[in-house]
Amino acid sequence: MKVHFIRSGERRYSMRIERGDGPALVMDPAPGFDPDLPHDMVHFVVEAALGLKNGVFGQIAAGGDAGSFHVEAGGTLSAKERQRAARKQVAKGAKLVRAQGREGELSELAAFLFDVDWRSATRPDSAAQRAARGEADRTRASLSADERARLDGARPQVFGAFDRLAQAWRALRPGEALVLEWPGLQPIG
Repeated sequence: MKVHFIRSGERRYSMRIERGDGPALVMDPAPGFDPDLPHDMVHFVVEAALGLKNGVFGQIAAGGDAGSFHVEAGGTLSAKERQRAARKQVAKGAKLVRAQGREGELSELAAFLFDVDWRSATRPDSAAQRAARGEADRTRASLSADERARLDGARPQVFGAFDRLAQAWRALRPGEALVLEWPGLQPIG
């Protein structure tokens, strides 16, 4: 599965996901633009590094839509085929979201924690960052000892990927894309 993170404007991004076994999915615009790392790229890295199968990208790889992507318009499908694919996509996506369990929640919590920690180390201190660090401390305390150890063990891999991908993302001009192949953490093509 290839995930295209597209810098679609000065302060905007979109995503396109190519899957070998189904129609391409898109989200345009995607939420959480950031000049260093967009929100969904944070999720991609965290889920790949932790080996989460029921997070956003694991669900999409399993044939779902994570509740936020839709079948791409155009392409080789007729309008009727696209409608049928979209209905199947929504049904499968809803089933996967219901079945995600603690791993889906851990994806959200871990993405938040790694994001706050990485940004705190790379950006000047601010009131907003101090508030986010306080929330992160409360979130970290809600994790089990095993979950905290799992996150701590993945920290070097996650932060290394954040650093590499942020450099590549910042270099993109509007209309250009950074492409990752799930669950790899190196840009392709």
